[in-house]
Formats: sequence, structure tokens, C-alpha cells
Amino acid sequence: MNIETIEELIGMLESSKAQELTIRQGESGVLIRKGAKPGRPRRARRQEPTEQCPAAEPGHRPEDHILAHMVGIFHFSDPEVELGTRVAPGQVVGAIESMKLLNDVTAEIPGVVVELLVEDGTPVEFGQRLFRIEPV
Repeated sequence: MNIETIEELIGMLESSKAQELTIRQGESGVLIRKGAKPGRPRRARRQEPTEQCPAAEPGHRPEDHILAHMVGIFHFSDPEVELGTRVAPGQVVGAIESMKLLNDVTAEIPGVVVELLVEDGTPVEFGQRLFRIEPV
């Protein structure tokens, strides 16, 4: 897909009532959203979809992770949770956008964030690990 085609698609989206447009051609594609704020680039390990339960990973218990409780687009909280951030039970660490609604993601245990497993603005699946927490 060339830049002229993408610019034409942007123009079509701006003049329509739609908020989002997704086009796929083979293995490549483009997603265009109205009014979406661009996410900051972050260094994070991409987690591949897997059938395994988080408990199957040696040395990590499922309660050491903050999991996605629904399918949607993950956004970090403001102020942003980073490596070394201390979290408390019930503290909002992000949100999952689904059907134009933001649903809070909260920590369940007290601890320190030791691993960020997703990037801001990325799609997440139900049960996907978002953060790894070192309990305190």
C-alpha cells in the first residue's frame, strides 16, 4: 500500500461518521483512527499468544502478574506505571478500551513492577499478562 492510498483513506475517514478504519492486504495492513492519541514508544517484550496458563512458566506464579480481564486495546494509566513503580492493591495501572469504553486494570497485590509485558495502544486478549509484579 503506498502513501497516496493511505492519504486517500485518511480523507475518506475524516469525511465520514466512522471513527476507525482497518484495511488488510495479504499479511500487511493499516489501522487509522480519528482523534486517537499516539502511544509513546516503549521497550517491552512482546508476548506471543499461547494456550499455556501463566502458572506454567517456571518460577512465576499467576498471582505475580497483572492480567487483562477482557479483550481490547491496552493503555497505561496517567501517571504512567514504569519499571520499579510500587503498586498497592486496587491501584489503577492502566485501562483496556473496548467498545469505546475504558475499563480500569488494577493491581491485586502490593509489589513492585519488574516487567512490562505490553506496549501502550496494543491489542490484548483475555488472560494475557500485562505486568509482572515482585510481591512485597
